[in-house]
Amino acid sequence: MARCGNILALGLTQFHKNGIAIIENVVAHSSLDHIRRRMLKDLPRNLASPEVHYNHGKTHRNVSQTPPLLADYLHEDIWANRVAVTLMEHIIGPKPQLSFATSNIAVPGGQGRQAVHSDYYCDHHNFPVVLEVCVFLDTVDRNNGSTEIWPGTHHGYTKEHHTFADMGWIRKSVFEKRAQICPPIQPVIPKGSLCVRDLRMWHAGMPNYTTVPRIMLGFIFSPKWFGSRMRLKLPGAARTIAESWKQVEVLCEAESAKDDMDYLNFAQEMNLTQKERDWEGKYVPKHGCISAGPDDYWEPA
Repeated sequence: MARCGNILALGLTQFHKNGIAIIENVVAHSSLDHIRRRMLKDLPRNLASPEVHYNHGKTHRNVSQTPPLLADYLHEDIWANRVAVTLMEHIIGPKPQLSFATSNIAVPGGQGRQAVHSDYYCDHHNFPVVLEVCVFLDTVDRNNGSTEIWPGTHHGYTKEHHTFADMGWIRKSVFEKRAQICPPIQPVIPKGSLCVRDLRMWHAGMPNYTTVPRIMLGFIFSPKWFGSRMRLKLPGAARTIAESWKQVEVLCEAESAKDDMDYLNFAQEMNLTQKERDWEGKYVPKHGCISAGPDDYWEPA
């Protein structure tokens, strides 16, 4: 019990100071390898699809890909990890709601990098509300595209510091000033770890210089009072598993998908507001529609 209490205290300290907590040795390698094999098998079809979603431009070779939503792949230590949930409960309250699942793949051979950005593209509260649990399927470092993170940027910054009205890219003058105080880092994160981060924290996807795709899973959680408008779409068998987890509430669409659903075609739209999206209004894609240039990221002098 003392060890668990120490981990919790260290995680909370790290989270509130930096906007992210990295917890090692909490995900079984067998779970990671199982999902990784399936996602590598799915990747060529995703890249060949006309609907493939590149983040911050095609040349960067950073793509989103829906993880396998089938029952066999819903490993609880990845989707609803109890250590991560305990940490989140001490930040946003009991039984957080899971409403979004995706992945970010740094494909080898990319040129350039992502802009410095916050995923919280809209107006938001000035305290932690929406959290992401990130799970890397392999050890990551600067060689294979460890995410650039900007510690502490979940405090003191608002929508006013963004370049675009519909996106979370940070203005150059703002991130250059921040870099003088606390420059970004690319952490080494061992396989079997997970990260819990405040969605307000700045970060940026980086190039993968190896020959092996770097895969990161991402799961979005929020407190019940927030009333997330996002919904997962799971086949019946997978939904039964997800709804059996007592430590989280998994928000799903009213109707279950067919058991043979083509989950790669289920592209969930991120909605971090507390309002339903206006389906009649103009939809502006977040992050994927513009390529990042030198004015959108920081480089050391």
